[in-house]
Amino acid sequence: MSEQSNRAKSQQQTRDALLQAGAQLIAQNGYAGASVRDIAAQAGFTQGAFYSNFKNKDELVFAIMRRLFQHAYDSISHFSKDTTTPTDEMLAEASVWLQDMCGSDEKAQLEAEISLHAMRDTKFADSYFALLDEHAAKMTGIVSEIARARKMTLCAPADQIARGMIAMARGLKLMMPRHDPKTVIETLGVFLDATMRSCQKSRNDQSDL
Repeated sequence: MSEQSNRAKSQQQTRDALLQAGAQLIAQNGYAGASVRDIAAQAGFTQGAFYSNFKNKDELVFAIMRRLFQHAYDSISHFSKDTTTPTDEMLAEASVWLQDMCGSDEKAQLEAEISLHAMRDTKFADSYFALLDEHAAKMTGIVSEIARARKMTLCAPADQIARGMIAMARGLKLMMPRHDPKTVIETLGVFLDATMRSCQKSRNDQSDL
């Protein structure tokens, strides 16, 4: 491996450690309670290393959010590529996927703290809500692609389904009982069945008449 490759790998490892430390401390202590100094120390670096990777804490937070979103895109996009899986099974997998997006208490606390900060800081809010809109648009494209690939008739506009999936995943992080994945999956399954499968089933039923 070349020196340049080693340097790039080291920089990425530093960035990854800072992102992980930032997510942990913001979840635990809130946005204001997680200082750049503490985030750098938690990751095992100096403040200089922090500022070599991020201009400020806001930029770190948006990088954390983009990483979470990218995981969602990577996970759900395969539903449009693997069209051999029956729709019923796909929707069951999607319910499990959304439950996984609900994740741990730390993820719930992290999103709650970031949302609260956006409510208090109008400058941060502008970029925060722009990023959420970007996320919704990306998810809308993925839902539309799944429907096209599987020749499904959606029961609601793709953007409403995508925003509904996002809202449910975010809300269920805070509302569902702990350690009750069955309840989460069943609730998400009802939503997905109502918006993505029922019209397909109804159309098939009518064609049998």
